Amino acid sequence: MAEELLVTNDAGKTRQVVVGSFARFGGGTPVVIAGPCSVESERHIRETADAVASAGAHMLRGGAFKPRTSPYAFQGLGLKGLRYLATAGQATCLPVVTEVLDVQDVAPVAELADMLQIGARSMQNFGLLRAAGRSGRPVLLKRAAGATVDEWLLAAEYILVEGNDQVVLCERGIRSFEPSTRATLDLAGAVAARLRSSLPVIADPSHATGRRDLVLPMAAAAIASGLDGLIVEVHKDPDRSISDASQTISTESFASLMRKLQLPPRTRDLGLLRDAVDDMDEAILGLIDRRMALTARIGDEKRSRGLPVWQPGREEAILQRLADRGGSHLSPAAVNDIWAAILAASRTRQGRASAQEGR
Repeated sequence: MAEELLVTNDAGKTRQVVVGSFARFGGGTPVVIAGPCSVESERHIRETADAVASAGAHMLRGGAFKPRTSPYAFQGLGLKGLRYLATAGQATCLPVVTEVLDVQDVAPVAELADMLQIGARSMQNFGLLRAAGRSGRPVLLKRAAGATVDEWLLAAEYILVEGNDQVVLCERGIRSFEPSTRATLDLAGAVAARLRSSLPVIADPSHATGRRDLVLPMAAAAIASGLDGLIVEVHKDPDRSISDASQTISTESFASLMRKLQLPPRTRDLGLLRDAVDDMDEAILGLIDRRMALTARIGDEKRSRGLPVWQPGREEAILQRLADRGGSHLSPAAVNDIWAAILAASRTRQGRASAQEGR
């Protein structure tokens, strides 16, 4: 590449790309992204997120929009799956990355995901690259199976020219004549891209090998070669994974990988974590306010039917249902206390509306 490119400015001096509160690519400590190929259900992604977070992962991955070779294969849960992924990430304090397939999906995905992934099939979808660059989110750019290092870097340039320098390159295997693996993990090409650009580079040993028995050794090789991190497919029951089962490792194997890599404990930016809590508080307050508006309408309906404001059987059913659902960080007793207060406020709201109507 003879041109003066943004991607080759300060070549060899890797810039830092920060995602969320403690994922810092190019900061000297490898960043590990883990999670399932596809978000299969709300419970599934939450359990996986809990497991990979406990093992020391820095970010959570999960596919909501799945580009599949066959149009009859599972295509993902779409925005519903993305909401499940975002909720699981918030609950475990893991920033999330997910693939975006279409220009029109960039904005809605960017609202929920902390990082946008451009998959190998989309590496030269230049309109999508530009839209991702304008999204305001960091971008994970995977190398296409038939792309040279030059073509890979020029694809990144499309993102950079939109004013977004928060780009991480991902080597996920190139096509070769070798049939024993899904692709060939080109660590030499990945290191070359890192030396020739200013962008962090990570490896995807899951897609590159297509074999779970090769994921751990190739992950270790990628880290040993000096790359800036990994993205690994993890499932609690890999054989039952809806997609890419053969290359998906178990949560136990992932924990073993993290122990073998001996990465330093992840550190968190207290200010960013507090900002995240503040954002959640605002969102919770907004939802409760909307609930109160619905409560007022329910109160109107009760009065039209001659029903009392307080219906203890209904409240007991609500409390029991929510306590049964609970959560890994919220005990049934805490759920009961929180929603008992919300229900009391609802009764007060309905009673006040009734009194105002009688004046």
